[in-house]
Amino acid sequence: MDFSWHYRFVTPSEEEKLLRRELLDLRGSYAQWSIIAVIIVLRVYQGWAKSVAEIDPKQRRGPTSWWDRPIVAGWLETRRQYALCGLWLLWLASLSVWNSGDDYMHLTKALGHVALSQIPLQVLMSPAAYISTSKPAASSIFSFVTSIPQATVTPYHRLFGRMVISPLLVGHATLYLSFFIQTSHPEFGSLLNKRVRDLDVQCGLFAISMVISLVFYVRPRGAVSKTGTQGRSTASSMQERRRSFYYGHLSLVALLCFAAYYHVLQAQKYMTQALGAFLVNGVFSWAVVRWGERK
Repeated sequence: MDFSWHYRFVTPSEEEKLLRRELLDLRGSYAQWSIIAVIIVLRVYQGWAKSVAEIDPKQRRGPTSWWDRPIVAGWLETRRQYALCGLWLLWLASLSVWNSGDDYMHLTKALGHVALSQIPLQVLMSPAAYISTSKPAASSIFSFVTSIPQATVTPYHRLFGRMVISPLLVGHATLYLSFFIQTSHPEFGSLLNKRVRDLDVQCGLFAISMVISLVFYVRPRGAVSKTGTQGRSTASSMQERRRSFYYGHLSLVALLCFAAYYHVLQAQKYMTQALGAFLVNGVFSWAVVRWGERK
């Protein structure tokens, strides 16, 4: 059985380049519209489940299932959350491979394009009120639209970044660097030595370093509650740690989006969407904290 690498370096014609660009844009549209489709299916399922529960109360959710327990004791995310994020990664990876033929660079660009198209969703799932002392679990836009509590959405927000967006972007960067290393250049020896001097590649390398930093930049875990002066001091210290994490995390995301914006023209649409999502989500969460959850 032949396990050789299917993709190869090709030199597309101008017409093929135009077709490749159209396919990349189409992938981004499919990736984003699939989010809308999932939300619609989810709302239909919620309506059905609610009607079933009203007819037969025995169908209401009982004890925590195997799927809703952590893979390892002490982990914050459940098997269900890992499974769903894994399925979404497979869908986006399949979308990247779709119609790429044996064109190495087309696949490489598709991985990055599809990954960036998901950043606005990642922002809409974020717990904007994380550092609020009164309602840290206030709803995000995604939580409000799907009627899923923010406490359930937040683990998906974490896993979505680590299991979906990061692998796609790392794959994109790895394939690009491999191409640069394997391609010779008459003046610089390899294309890598030449391209690292260019702003777009420098922005790309900076962006991927921000992605890796976000994967390992873990939020602080809650401390055991205590009473008295020591308890108040512990709570205050924890709040400071949460605030430091929030601003640090936000800074890394902002730097990632800024670098991606200047990395390639096609990323600018998604980064602009991400900025809009951040502003809308922040205002919405602030309103929830200020005036309370809608009923």
